[in-house]
Amino acid sequence: MRSRRLTALALAAALLGPAAAVGTTVAPASAATTVRSHCTVTMSSTRPAQYSSTTARVSHVGAKARVTVKAKYKTTTNTKRTTASSAGKASVTYRISGATVGRRVPVTVTATKGSHTWTCSTSFVPRHR
Repeated sequence: MRSRRLTALALAAALLGPAAAVGTTVAPASAATTVRSHCTVTMSSTRPAQYSSTTARVSHVGAKARVTVKAKYKTTTNTKRTTASSAGKASVTYRISGATVGRRVPVTVTATKGSHTWTCSTSFVPRHR
């Protein structure tokens, strides 16, 4: 029985190299570290009238970063994507339509470029036209 165990260990060592030796551990390969930063987002109007538009203006993200902007309404989330300019700015326009008057609409922004992620948020409150 002991010879089988030694044979199995020898085979594992031959296949896996020194990491398979008894009593040794191998640290997992380090994953790429994500760098997180804050960005800035402002709305062109924080109290837009129904059936009008408001624009989310994003800044302080990386040049040419992929930007995702989400506006979370009462019953749906409207997601829009764009690419930041070489100056690290982007804008996305939302048509307000019949959004619930007086109900705050949170707007979240996530921008990514390589292992760097920027996040920021704001909101707006639709009003009667």
